[in-house]
Amino acid sequence: MTDLSDEIQEINLEGFQVVSGDLFTNYTRTSNPTVTLWHSSISFSKASLTLLNGCERIRVEINPNSKCLLIVPVTIKDKDNIHWVKGIKDPVPRKMECKRFTSHLYKTWSLDPEFVYRTIGRVVTAKNKVMILFDFNKAESWKQSSKARSRKNE
Repeated sequence: MTDLSDEIQEINLEGFQVVSGDLFTNYTRTSNPTVTLWHSSISFSKASLTLLNGCERIRVEINPNSKCLLIVPVTIKDKDNIHWVKGIKDPVPRKMECKRFTSHLYKTWSLDPEFVYRTIGRVVTAKNKVMILFDFNKAESWKQSSKARSRKNE
């Protein structure tokens, strides 16, 4: 058996800096509410639906200055209600095509249309109503695939 101390090289640690653990995103998409924004559509995670007690309809509100999006559970009576779920037995949020809305967000928030953005939400309350707030100042982003971009331009 070989002695590992003969094979492992000793190095000088001068110049190395510790990277703060806060710089790494560590979350599971299944347990946290998330929203994903494409240039022509939007989708929410199942955790978002669960946190809003499986409500079938939401209202979306935005704050153009703070780059925040808020989803509020509503009934069909709300004139701005959006049916955001699909499925009856096991409902899940659906990906919603909304090019006019998302294009407006990309322009207002100076987002790059070549990128997809995702952020984690947090439960908030106002006037005794539970809602989910998504802050796009802290969004992760990645370049949309060329295949997806070509479909978008069709």
